[in-house]
Amino acid sequence: MASALLAPVCALVGLGLGVLIRHSAATVLTGAFTLLMLPTLFSRSERWSADINHAMPATAWKRLVQNWPPDPESLAYTATVPGSWIVYVLWPLTAVALAVAVVRRRDV
Repeated sequence: MASALLAPVCALVGLGLGVLIRHSAATVLTGAFTLLMLPTLFSRSERWSADINHAMPATAWKRLVQNWPPDPESLAYTATVPGSWIVYVLWPLTAVALAVAVVRRRDV
């Protein structure tokens, strides 16, 4: 289920970025950096960094497709399944709400 929803989530995030940026090359670059590169900058060994990492769609997808429990003896903070579903809902919902607000205000 999570793998089937990954493409629409990324597409809606790209829509939100496209409405904000309004330049195709900058939107593609920003979208790729935000969705693919930004999660790799944060580790899971420190709490603040793990919290930011778990708020990214790629990390949420990895946790949702993981069909084994996290290692309890690991020093890394792991994401929860309900938290990952919340991330999956909030990113596109925020992007679409922002896009609607910007389009109504800017393109009247």
